[in-house]
Amino acid sequence: MAFIVASAQLQRDDSSGHKSYSLLNFSVPAWTLQGQQDLGSFDVLNGTPPRITRGADGRLRPQPAEIDPAAELRAELNQHAGGATMTFATPLATSANTVLIGYTASQDAHGAAYALLHRTQRSIVQIEGVPGSDPEPALTLAPGGQFVLHSVRAFNYKQGSRQLTTTGELKLYGADGRLVSQQTDERVAGDWHPIALTPQGLAVYTDRHGNYRFVSLGHMFGVEPVQDPNTDDLDGTRPGVIYAGG
Repeated sequence: MAFIVASAQLQRDDSSGHKSYSLLNFSVPAWTLQGQQDLGSFDVLNGTPPRITRGADGRLRPQPAEIDPAAELRAELNQHAGGATMTFATPLATSANTVLIGYTASQDAHGAAYALLHRTQRSIVQIEGVPGSDPEPALTLAPGGQFVLHSVRAFNYKQGSRQLTTTGELKLYGADGRLVSQQTDERVAGDWHPIALTPQGLAVYTDRHGNYRFVSLGHMFGVEPVQDPNTDDLDGTRPGVIYAGG
């Protein structure tokens, strides 16, 4: 099944800044519409389109706008050993019961660090070696939450300007935060951006121009969807991705 949040309105209402949204349910790969759920009206002038979350009853519903995921995460971390030292903690992505976290260690106010919060095991594991020399790591959580891909980036000086580009080096980390495998693929070096990992073990990249490349990582992942805070594709690096088994 595939779910898409969509609006029949091309533009927001001028007086309220709102648009109405629905949740469309499709069967794949035939893309046959199976159902439609009205989500209500949302302020897209001062806010964003609705984010969908699964409630305790298993139903998909809009996430309340007043919820601050970062504040909730920090409160949760305080209940774990070592969690209080993770300042400015931010949830980067979630799948199953695992959260990929970016934070600053209290003992190193200038250094970024990354970890996995395993809610079922009530444990936090730091991802070893990240960021390393990478000035702005591109981390992708795998479906199921048991792996993280680090697409290594570096500054490239070209024609007098400095650009952050991928090097083609790919590092895959396991649920324990340790390096599982490492490879270099020149096909995704340069202005290529990681979009997602598929359950079949493929890393998907785009170049902002509608082109895609796929790299096999040699591992199978879970099927639980990955959620992150990003809601738009303003720079062309985050087109919507839907994967289906088959």
